[in-house]
Amino acid sequence: MPDAGDVSRRALLGGLVGAAAWSLCGTAGAAAAKAKDKAKPLASKAVPVVQDIEHGKRGTTLTLNLQHSMFPAPGSRWRDATTLVFVPSHFRVLDDRRVDTVVHFHGHKTTAAEAMKKHQLREQLDDSRQNAILVMPQGPVRAIDSSGGKLDRPGGLGRFLSEVRTTLQRAEVSKALAAAHVPAAARIGAVCVSAHSGGFGVTARCLKHGGFDVNEVYLFDALYGEVAAYLDWVLERRSQSAARSRHKLVSYYAGGKPRSNSLALIKSLRQRGIEVLHEEREGQLSRAEITKGRAVFIRTRIDHSRLTYQTNGLRDCLYASSLHRRLESDWFADKDGEREIDRRP
Repeated sequence: MPDAGDVSRRALLGGLVGAAAWSLCGTAGAAAAKAKDKAKPLASKAVPVVQDIEHGKRGTTLTLNLQHSMFPAPGSRWRDATTLVFVPSHFRVLDDRRVDTVVHFHGHKTTAAEAMKKHQLREQLDDSRQNAILVMPQGPVRAIDSSGGKLDRPGGLGRFLSEVRTTLQRAEVSKALAAAHVPAAARIGAVCVSAHSGGFGVTARCLKHGGFDVNEVYLFDALYGEVAAYLDWVLERRSQSAARSRHKLVSYYAGGKPRSNSLALIKSLRQRGIEVLHEEREGQLSRAEITKGRAVFIRTRIDHSRLTYQTNGLRDCLYASSLHRRLESDWFADKDGEREIDRRP
């Protein structure tokens, strides 16, 4: 028979072993639970579609996060899904329920927000008094890169514009825009695409297979390539004479590649029977001529970084466009003489 000391020692040893076993079980259980939690996909925080609404004296600027904006895109390192939309205070959706739209692609080594401000794009649209909105997707951020991400893909422009329209029809946006809101029955109307510098690439691909018929294109020292795409696009509507039915191209150029490509495109268009207006000194063409012209090329002395805005290039393209203007303007008061060149600060 064991004595009391043996029983006591055995009980103590059993208790220690049991405690250790429970401790090991508890540690293993905690580790298993932690591993299970780690294996669960992290719930992604939803990013608001409407990031910011900024009211200014000229209109409202919306910062949007859109699924069909340029990026992110498969195979691209760019991740910014931002699109900026500016709606002038004077904008109204009229009886035709169409929202005329100006899409601008910024150039290299900048951002959409920086280019919008520096190139005074909102101010130029507002000054043109055209009844249209400005849409500006974020391209490659401060990079030398002409890729357009999802807008390079077939149907990309059509999907993008459709999402812009439905986003503008959201309740919180309609409330913010007040009288300038976009009603549920509205659809995208005429589209003019503007590009500075490296924005030529995505512009060309939107023309080739974007899934939406672009009415007009304005290139600001941007014809670095894709000359055949621009030629084919102009020729697609060569038999159309009505302003909103034809394809109109305006190309401003200073020197270098945009100059040589513009001269080559002028030659190709003329060989195919397209009347080309070529202004070799800025201001030679009248306002009536650049309004009626189908292919207009303007040589300018303004340097590359200021060419879009220094002499109101975008404003004058919009004045001379097929867009509908709601407000009175004296821009055509002297439409037949050499046009006056207005400079922005």
